[in-house]
Amino acid sequence: MSPFKIHSVYLIKELLYRWGRSIFVVGGVGLAVSMVILLPVLGEGFQSLAQLPFKNLAADLVVQQGTTESALPETMGLMIPYSAQPIAENKWNSLRTIEGVTEVMGTVLLWNFAPGKFFSVSGIPLQSAIENENENPENLIGPAKVKEWLIKGRMPKAGKYEALVERHYGAFYSLIPGKSINIGSTSFTISGIVDIQQGSQIASANFYLDINEARRLVNMKEGHVNQLFLRVSDPSKADAAKASIQKIIPNSSVVSADSFLSLLGTLSRLTGQFQQVTTSVAGVLALLLLIVFLRGAMGERQREAAVLRAIGWSRGHVRKQLSAEAAFQGFLGGTIGVLLTWLAAQGLSTLKFSLPNGLQKSNDPAAFLGSQYVAPAVEANLPLNLDPHLWLTAPIATALICGILGWWLAGQRLKGTPWGKIRA
Repeated sequence: MSPFKIHSVYLIKELLYRWGRSIFVVGGVGLAVSMVILLPVLGEGFQSLAQLPFKNLAADLVVQQGTTESALPETMGLMIPYSAQPIAENKWNSLRTIEGVTEVMGTVLLWNFAPGKFFSVSGIPLQSAIENENENPENLIGPAKVKEWLIKGRMPKAGKYEALVERHYGAFYSLIPGKSINIGSTSFTISGIVDIQQGSQIASANFYLDINEARRLVNMKEGHVNQLFLRVSDPSKADAAKASIQKIIPNSSVVSADSFLSLLGTLSRLTGQFQQVTTSVAGVLALLLLIVFLRGAMGERQREAAVLRAIGWSRGHVRKQLSAEAAFQGFLGGTIGVLLTWLAAQGLSTLKFSLPNGLQKSNDPAAFLGSQYVAPAVEANLPLNLDPHLWLTAPIATALICGILGWWLAGQRLKGTPWGKIRA
């Protein structure tokens, strides 16, 4: 019988003979592997969830300039939010020169306060949105993508007193195309109904109309906006772009996907923002667990190893046998670890998380005085995806690590004479 066959037969029989210990070691290795894999999967899932609002808006950064005034309205009627003060055209246009910024679009956000009825208005560059949609849809970012959300009627015409209404708000107040609504001192005709895409509520409004009409309603200067949506060419440049924006526009708040991770809970911050740290810590803990499990298994085999040496096996042959057993157990444990991770991902992906309805509470008029209309909660499942390659790479990597650890631990256990080990 060849040496390879001898080692293989002995390995299988040993694992089956001491099946309890084998299950304990393989299960422990599987838990360690699952711990290392699951944390990055969770981190990527939370990051994808936080990016959803920006992904559907095709934007990476949202900029507003706040004020130190009280956030409570002093008078009823149409007003500019305290959290979104006007930004001059020369300032927001200069953001295009920031390295990494590829698109900048400005809009006008307004509030309307009336007894028992509050709504928000978004003024978008309507003519530009229509032209860009016809030329290149990818150029549309922020609320300008409202054309893609149209489910009934048509887009308003620039220069006309026409507006779009959000689906839920329109249904609550029975607003359909053709009906009129007073916004400020002007009557607007509803031309269409839009259904906001999931996650896009951070830039949602109850009504959408041409940006010039929105400016006219509150006497805002030509070219001024109070919400900016930016796209960057590379996510790694987002932090540098934030710093440059705050230098150009003092007192500005710059919101990105990272800003929303903190709203999803402590686990999201640990696995999302500190993914490298948590994964490294999990890796170290998993390695220590592997050493503990394999060390215990090697300790039980110490007498058998001495017997093998006593009947003629060399130290190298015994060491090779024990490391091969550790590698095989590692392969089985790695496979089980991936399976456990997949099962955990399937369960966790059913969890629903509430997405932010606005950039901050001060963007929601109902947060101050209470409204008859309450916007429906926006929820999304945690998107968890397991890389198919892990089914092969994880078991192989675990087998190599366990084989190396088994070789090292076997060397420690084989010190001394066989007779001394047997007596011990």
